[in-house]
Amino acid sequence: MLSRARIAAFMAAILILALVWTEASAQTMGGVYGPVVKEGHRSFEYRSAFDPDTDAFAQRVHYQHSLDSRFRWRIVAQARKTTESDVDFDFVQGEMLWDITDADKDWQTGLRFDFRLRDSGRPGRVAVTWTNQFRLQAGWTARLIGIADFEVGSGAGDDVGIQARANLYKTLSNGQRIGLELFSNYENQLDFFDLDEQRHQFGPFMTIPLKDDWHVTGGALFGLSKEAPDAVLRFFFGRRF
Repeated sequence: MLSRARIAAFMAAILILALVWTEASAQTMGGVYGPVVKEGHRSFEYRSAFDPDTDAFAQRVHYQHSLDSRFRWRIVAQARKTTESDVDFDFVQGEMLWDITDADKDWQTGLRFDFRLRDSGRPGRVAVTWTNQFRLQAGWTARLIGIADFEVGSGAGDDVGIQARANLYKTLSNGQRIGLELFSNYENQLDFFDLDEQRHQFGPFMTIPLKDDWHVTGGALFGLSKEAPDAVLRFFFGRRF
């Protein structure tokens, strides 16, 4: 297991990176995913997020399937409802996760490659994620993710977006997970310290396993910066096959 000094250094890195690395769009539907790929894994998940201040409501579904013990693909579709529209089809996205390290390591790392398509002439998106998972003491796990992305297609901008996500959670004896998540979103990679333009969100979550490999996750994200929503409520459920 990792020492207390390494745990402290890791948590300090989380706070520093989360205050500097962000992305252009709010990630209230995203997760802090790890790099581990299990052979034979298949699952789907439904996610929803609600902003009480604006009545904005987002929904997404995804299905993922492991090719072997190293690679897993996922297909994602998302829609949103805002004050300006009844339902806005947001995007469809394909993803490929590459698990680089062996499963018995305290530090595991991987890369994920995403390609997003959008309608109505809006630009698509290509992204590369570096995801890390750290096995700590007493059943605790920490994850730290860095993402670089850029737009493609009609109307695409020239900037490269940068994002950071992090969480710290504990797996209980009954299989439940409780933890905290941190999301940071950035408008322009050249203005790392322009906090007025950034979105930072932080909050708790809990995942509860149900019968027949179903699970449910509930949580909330609270704004830490001026541009972030005051609160976003999140609800996920899914099943493994």
